[in-house]
Amino acid sequence: MLLVTDPRSSVGVLVRTSREAGLVEGQGTEVLRLRYLSRSAVLREGDVLVSSGLGGVFPRGLVVGTVVSVSRPVGALFQEAQVRPAADLSRLEEVLVIVSGGGGAGP
Repeated sequence: MLLVTDPRSSVGVLVRTSREAGLVEGQGTEVLRLRYLSRSAVLREGDVLVSSGLGGVFPRGLVVGTVVSVSRPVGALFQEAQVRPAADLSRLEEVLVIVSGGGGAGP
């Protein structure tokens, strides 16, 4: 199990209002990085990102976080953003682990 902030973690996301797709990656800090979002996509501070469901790891529609800053580097194909996770991960007391319905119990 990895926290979304772990650098080995990534989640396919959609901007809730525009449905534009991107990828949120952990950075080992309290802030996530949104990558691979089309340069033409409309993205603003305060936009909410939800899981896309692509890849089959996370169900569609889970709130992942909120955009805190947007970067559009000159000459880059994509824009990036810094994202604050929806949950305060430093204060977790309980977690729910979602498993796919793949059959019987394993060892």
